[in-house]
Amino acid sequence: MAATPGADTASWRALREPARAYCTSMAAMGARRIAGLIALVLCGATVEGVGIVLLVPLLLLVFGNGVPAGRLGALTRHLVAAVGPGSALSVLVLAFAGLVVLRAVILWRRDRGLIAFSTDLVDRWRGDLVTVLAGASWTRLRALDRGKVEFAITSDVGRLAQGGDRLLRGGMALVQLIVLGAFALSLAPALTLAVLALMALALPFARRLLHAAWRQGAVMTIRGGRRHNAFAEFMAGLKLAKAHEAQDRYAEEFIALSAEIRHSGLAYADMQMRNAQAYQAITALAAALLLLAGIGWLHMAPAVLSALLVLLARLPGPAVNLAQGAQSLVQMLPAVAELIALRQLLIEVQPVPDAPGAVPSPSNLPAALQLSAVRYRHGPHQADVLRGIDLTIGSGEMIALLGPSGGGKTTLGDILIGLIAPDQGMITVDGVPIADADARARWRRQIGYVPQDPFLFDRSLRENLLWAAPQADEAALWDALDQAEAAAFVRALPDGLETRAGDRGSRLSGGERQRLCLARALLRRPRLLVLDEATNALDRVVEQRMLQTLVRLRSRTTLILITHRLPVDLPVDAAYRLSDGHMTEHRA
Repeated sequence: MAATPGADTASWRALREPARAYCTSMAAMGARRIAGLIALVLCGATVEGVGIVLLVPLLLLVFGNGVPAGRLGALTRHLVAAVGPGSALSVLVLAFAGLVVLRAVILWRRDRGLIAFSTDLVDRWRGDLVTVLAGASWTRLRALDRGKVEFAITSDVGRLAQGGDRLLRGGMALVQLIVLGAFALSLAPALTLAVLALMALALPFARRLLHAAWRQGAVMTIRGGRRHNAFAEFMAGLKLAKAHEAQDRYAEEFIALSAEIRHSGLAYADMQMRNAQAYQAITALAAALLLLAGIGWLHMAPAVLSALLVLLARLPGPAVNLAQGAQSLVQMLPAVAELIALRQLLIEVQPVPDAPGAVPSPSNLPAALQLSAVRYRHGPHQADVLRGIDLTIGSGEMIALLGPSGGGKTTLGDILIGLIAPDQGMITVDGVPIADADARARWRRQIGYVPQDPFLFDRSLRENLLWAAPQADEAALWDALDQAEAAAFVRALPDGLETRAGDRGSRLSGGERQRLCLARALLRRPRLLVLDEATNALDRVVEQRMLQTLVRLRSRTTLILITHRLPVDLPVDAAYRLSDGHMTEHRA
């Protein structure tokens, strides 16, 4: 994946693409849903402003300081004239309490909507990435850094929730600032403008904070990914590390990366706190000047001045939320850029065929395959791994592919099962060309594959088997286990099929894992079964029984054995040796 850019001028220009992508994903959540959240924010801010302004007549009636001029004073006089001073006070108190309750309900609805929105947004990103990952070609997938992908889909996507929540709250804070500022202007225009001007002195700090937020976001993405990789490698190679007494090196690398992330985070937090304190000092200065000007210069009524102070005291909170929302957005954008890079790396533009690709129809008969002039290389600047391979495999035949490591055996097997496409040449199944990605995908549903490194999920043996054929019943499970010479040891386990396999099958021996992987492949009732060194971890007795099983399978499936050595007593129909990309017929 492309490295996340640093915090320079070019990086600020690079912010546009991830910011645009993120905002587009938010808009895709639905205009009606966003409008509903905005309406709740407006209602909450309006109710809060009305409640604060209502303090003016309430305080006037409590302290008896007279009724001011203007619309608010006229409303107070009308109320007193209609119900009397005592009842007017009760009405105002009840109205104020009602507004407090109404505001609480609105804020509850608003915050619940915000949490649901940000959570759904993250799920949408994560689901999209996993879908793209699942649909990517094997050529793209094997080029990925597994640790980076894991970190991106877990940690980087998770950061979108926090950034999205802060962004939405920042937008709400802007609405609150506008509404509360409008109420303050209605009470004392000149004083409010003066206070807002003093608060604007904090704006020069904003750009510096945004630069720092971008740098911190890049640190979290780049160094956080390296730390995740270090830990993932340590866990994957734990046995090897312990055997070589090298575990301390992994721990030291992990601790060093954690220290770098911690120091960067502390420096960023320190800058945030210093700027927050400076902003609070400016706000306190504005409040002091407001008091002096209101009392000594404008001779404002105490009730009006009190309400104005409450309104202006509410402004710093939304202003801070607005600033934090902007910082969180910028801090999140390096993660968005990394996710975009991952998605672009996985998406492969497929040529549009003139007509839908044909594929051999599912059948109970073993498949017949033919390769014609097949060439393949792993990269544009690498040598050919396969060089003009021609191969014909009849229905129900058993074929052996021999040769040294790196000779192209596994690559040829990947082409035969439709995992990768040849760079040149053609593969046909039952005379039908497997010509595009869709045809390869549909062909893979008809094959069984046992890899060289047998892999089991950390689930029960039953779940591992059903992963290949979810609709299989109990009888089918045990039939496949019997064919793979695995039924006896599974029955001997205390929990039988409910036994957990452990991480990558770590609770089982290598031979047991290979037999279970063979059973899983047989459960699919494949038309083509490819075994890549599938007997290399078996003892001689079990290997002989499994080879006899393979001989019996010839009437049900076409078999391809990829191996370094050919068992002398295995009656294969043909054997071929691959070396340096060329294939020749092997003769014992």
